[in-house]
Amino acid sequence: MDFSRFGAVAHDRDMQLYMPAGLLGFPEVTEYLIVDPDPELPVKWLQAQDEPHLAFVITDPLLFLPDYQVELTPLDLTDVGAHASTDLFLVVIVTLPCKTVPYPTVNLQGPVLINRTNSWAKQLVLVQGPYHTHHPLT
Repeated sequence: MDFSRFGAVAHDRDMQLYMPAGLLGFPEVTEYLIVDPDPELPVKWLQAQDEPHLAFVITDPLLFLPDYQVELTPLDLTDVGAHASTDLFLVVIVTLPCKTVPYPTVNLQGPVLINRTNSWAKQLVLVQGPYHTHHPLT
């Protein structure tokens, strides 16, 4: 596959994600790849398979916030086809510095829940709790 940021990308099935509801703002885009151009860095890319210009920087929130916790509902488990929480992991979307926010932030209110056994994923929306959409990445 050829993507605007990476050129041709060889990938294996383990990096493919299916998100039936898409991401907020992109409900029609349901197939993504996790691209890891530099395994030494704590970030990866969530690249839309059919939209070469659509990609998001993602990271494991526990690398920066070891106390980050998300309470999953039975519906969340059903939506990603999970039978056990041990099959699941979370990533968060990183917003890179820009004119309005001069430092990187992470969206802790909209983590992406991924089932590692079947590659189904879902963006969660956490409306109650201490997290917000622009948590400084420090």
